[in-house]
Amino acid sequence: MTPVTTETPGARSASIIALLAGIWFFVSPWVYGAAASPNAWNSWIVGALIVIFAATRLNRPLAGVSWLNVILGIWTFVSPWVYGYTGNTGRFINSLCVGVIVFVAAMISANAMAHGTMPSQRHV
Repeated sequence: MTPVTTETPGARSASIIALLAGIWFFVSPWVYGAAASPNAWNSWIVGALIVIFAATRLNRPLAGVSWLNVILGIWTFVSPWVYGYTGNTGRFINSLCVGVIVFVAAMISANAMAHGTMPSQRHV
């Protein structure tokens, strides 16, 4: 028997949520009037990476890419303190919420793989 890993519907839904959160995080500096701020690059780079990893995860059932988004979710959550924009309440709360959403969605996606076995093929 050969082990088989398949994707569950929860993994796909969680990846879509992470993808949408990444798109939102990417555009959020414009929404919160921080596009001219030097730390806006954090939102653009991290948002783009979240989108790329979530889209990759949607295309291929590889849990490894979801673990990268887990890390990015944690980074998104702590970035307001690292870059010092806790005074911008909207942007601060946005980073906390997006960080939690990406973290939870990526954890679900990474752990939502169904494992089973497939009979090995006989060669004639």
